[in-house]
Amino acid sequence: MKEAIVLPSLEVEILDSQIPTPGDEEVIVRVVAIGLNPIDWKGADPEVAIQLHGHLKAKQYANPGKDVAGYVHAVGSKVYEFKPGDRVQSTNHGSGFAEYSVGPRHTTYILPDSVSFDVAVTFGLSYITAALNLYKELRLPEPWVPAEDPTPLVIYGAASSVGAFAVKLASLSNIHPIYAVAGRGTEFVESLLDSSKGDRVIDYREGPGFVTAEIQRLAPKLEYGLDAISTPDTTSVMVKLMDPVKGRLSMVLPQELPPQVAAGIKTTVSFAPALWEPNDVNSSEVERRDLTALKSFAHVYFRYLSDALANGIISHHPFEVVDGGFGGISRALEDLRDGKNSASKYVIRVSE
Repeated sequence: MKEAIVLPSLEVEILDSQIPTPGDEEVIVRVVAIGLNPIDWKGADPEVAIQLHGHLKAKQYANPGKDVAGYVHAVGSKVYEFKPGDRVQSTNHGSGFAEYSVGPRHTTYILPDSVSFDVAVTFGLSYITAALNLYKELRLPEPWVPAEDPTPLVIYGAASSVGAFAVKLASLSNIHPIYAVAGRGTEFVESLLDSSKGDRVIDYREGPGFVTAEIQRLAPKLEYGLDAISTPDTTSVMVKLMDPVKGRLSMVLPQELPPQVAAGIKTTVSFAPALWEPNDVNSSEVERRDLTALKSFAHVYFRYLSDALANGIISHHPFEVVDGGFGGISRALEDLRDGKNSASKYVIRVSE
């Protein structure tokens, strides 16, 4: 099979590799479409990969692709939901830039016939990251047990794919009002909100002081916040918005916080690659239990996504198909690194 290896420079080499063999709980997907994520360019840089993944070897991320859609080629001995030929979308630990990709059972789901492969790969990593932050970290009401009372929520970076899926999931959970912080993607974010329930967009281009003052005017003591960007600048704004006693702030990347925050606001980080941490023989019983719980969480939320897609109750993220197949990966990763895209996801077509 052909496989794209991404160098630290973001140049791409196309190699001939063996078609992978599934592990007991894995699915091999014959890839039709690939969805690109910011972590794909970060994971291609060995220094950044080590920072992001700690003990994991950077060389594991030479093929950093995470989101694929296509047809099941083979399944492992403990896989009971899928069979060869099934249409699926799968999110993995890094094997997506190839004609055949490895999909863990718990992050693979059946794709309804009404959903194209291009559309499917806009979900994956971004969707499950949004779900982890809203429901595992912030402990907000889930879509099948929606909120009954007003539940103000601020989402910084609402035009990003993680932020947009957080808005969509929160709406399915009847979580309102949503205060969505966005910039160039403001018009797109407005289309996701319900102004009749108090939702509104706050434009960060007006400056951090404006964002802080406007949200504090609308909700003086916020209990729930999601920083879908998680840079020092965005997190410094978010901590000012949170209730100093009851505030819960979830981030997609770890950030160093002011010392005074540790005593009050509960801060957490939910990083989707933790879904694929190996069951190390030296892991403690608590660590093994936590990993099992994470896998179960992903299993449930991806099956919910399959059902939501079949019933048309969740929309995909806007996307742009990049020309050139594997040859377009380098250009797309450079654009992601340089922040050239907004409210859109890059899609690579491998085959049909």
